[in-house]
Order: sequence, then structure tokens, then C-alpha cells
Amino acid sequence: MISININTNIPIFEQIVLEIGKLIALDILKPNEKLPPVRTLAKDLGINPNTVAKAYSECESQGLIYSIPGKGSYITTQTNSLTNLVEGAYEELNECIIKLKSLGESA
Repeated sequence: MISININTNIPIFEQIVLEIGKLIALDILKPNEKLPPVRTLAKDLGINPNTVAKAYSECESQGLIYSIPGKGSYITTQTNSLTNLVEGAYEELNECIIKLKSLGESA
């Protein structure tokens, strides 16, 4: 479900946040669906549990998920939290297009 790329400059915790956002946007992860526990996801991805905990914390601060102490982390029911991720992706895409045009590439 969640995958990471070790051959990129994007920090692993950010990749997890982006993956969760993408899975929500694609309606693969549904509102109130439980995410894997931190240790389980860390083991599956072969990474440190602290990295997953940091990613979940960032997802929660962005409004993508909510946590219930002792129960786990769940997908939020509010879809407006995806707006920030989508806007950020469009900004990055626009920057890439501008850079390509400055290098002589055409649209």
C-alpha cells in the first residue's frame, strides 16, 4: 500500500505523508479507515519506527489523519485537508515547467 523510494532526495517521512495523501485522493484509503500501527508499517518498509511516527504526526497536523490514544491512527473524514497537498504539488509542477522552459524545452 505505502511505498518509499530510497533513491530520491525526498525524506522518507515526507514520502509517507505524500503516499497517504495520494491514497486518500485516489479513494483507496477511506474515511475512518485504520492505518497500520507505526511498528508494523516501519517493519514492512524496513525503516525506523520513529520515521513512521514523524510521518503520522505530520499527517495529523495536516489534517489527513486523526489518532485515538491506545487505538491507532485513522483517515480523517474531512477531504479539504487534501487541498494543501494538491496545491503544493501544482506549485512544484509549475516550478518544473518554468525550469524546463528556461532550458529551452517547449510545452
